[in-house]
Amino acid sequence: MLIRLYHIRYLYQLLHYSIYFLLTSIFAQSDGNFDGSINNSEVYFKDLNFEWKPYNQESHLHSLDLSELRLGFSDIKTTFTYNDSIATSNIMFSGPNITLKSLILNSKIKSPNWITEEKIRRLEKRESIPKESIDIIANAVDIFKIDHDTLPSDLNQLIINQYISMQTPPLNNYSWSYTLDLPNKIISEPTFLNILPNRDAIVFDWNTKSYRLSPLSDSLFNVPMANWDYQFKINDVSQILASDMYIEMKPDSLGFDLMMEYGRFKISGISFTAIPNSDLNERSSIKLPELTLEVKDVALNNKPEEIPTFHKGNYKFKVRNFEIKLPEDLKEEPEIQRMLETMGIWNNSLMLRVLDFEINLINQFAGELEFKFQTPFIKISIIGDFGLRQNGTTPDIRLHDVEVRIHPISLGIRKWLKEWEKKNNREFNRVGATIVLKINGSLKEPLIQGY
Repeated sequence: MLIRLYHIRYLYQLLHYSIYFLLTSIFAQSDGNFDGSINNSEVYFKDLNFEWKPYNQESHLHSLDLSELRLGFSDIKTTFTYNDSIATSNIMFSGPNITLKSLILNSKIKSPNWITEEKIRRLEKRESIPKESIDIIANAVDIFKIDHDTLPSDLNQLIINQYISMQTPPLNNYSWSYTLDLPNKIISEPTFLNILPNRDAIVFDWNTKSYRLSPLSDSLFNVPMANWDYQFKINDVSQILASDMYIEMKPDSLGFDLMMEYGRFKISGISFTAIPNSDLNERSSIKLPELTLEVKDVALNNKPEEIPTFHKGNYKFKVRNFEIKLPEDLKEEPEIQRMLETMGIWNNSLMLRVLDFEINLINQFAGELEFKFQTPFIKISIIGDFGLRQNGTTPDIRLHDVEVRIHPISLGIRKWLKEWEKKNNREFNRVGATIVLKINGSLKEPLIQGY
């Protein structure tokens, strides 16, 4: 959900008045100065355990185990001055520093089988084209009967007499063929172009004006609720921040300058698993061994009623060995199977080996960016410069000579790119097997050189 600008301004104003009235009510009985310091402030929890069962839901059970949690600030130094209704404050601090170790959340829930629901959704999407076509044909048959006082003997009669056109959607989709067997039924069968050429035909009963339920649909719609075992686990979380903030407050405005020397947020060992009915073959899982966000030498300032202006800073985001494991039942879905084969994946595991994103903001007008994306089937790297316009509103970013390198690894990806070139009658610029693109212009509407 996006937070609109006026929501941000509302929260900003609320924060401003809260801070202003809090500080002035404490220290502003008369003009003067206040100095204070705290060496260390910390909240600490160890070996937490909770278990709960929702009311009137006997099959549901939740538990949480947490080995350690620390949340604190250190080396806090503050100077506060109040004079002629203007309050200024300079605050230096390290924090919030967060340490979390071994968080495990388990849930046992009886709920609909979302794997089956996804299979039904995909089945209905595959059948939408032939069913829409049959509806058009059935309507044409009704009109033909009114005009000729008889039913058409075959589909050609409708085509020749221009009651339907096989050149317009959805009838121009040749992965399905259609046969009239009136007054009993209209049949749609998959052709060799279909993603499932051997699947059952779709039958429209002419007498009941309804579709007959196929064995596959019947088996899916009759699947009962599933007993799910969910587990979410984090091995370790750490956050360190060192900052220096200068704040100037008036009754009707709040401005601040923030200098952050260093900050790091790191999560290790994130995992999520979902198992229906204790069937390990249908297990879904997500694993993220490492996620890191680092910032250095950040400088920003804020003027009343505006979005903060960033003056400099180095920002790094890193992900390593992110993996998604699909349940076996979903892997067998034809669209997913085709996608995995294109990427050269012969199991049901999607792996992102490296994701690195770095922005080096040189000043409030310009910066450098670098991006790396590596999987077993493709490598992508992006490097270049950008310009930045900050006027107290949403920043406008413009790219300058950004180079994108795409190196397809799997045979399926290479084949797909070749087919795109053939279909669009143009070739990518290449250095060896690597595609090289140059991008300029606004981030909202970038221009690719030569395309």
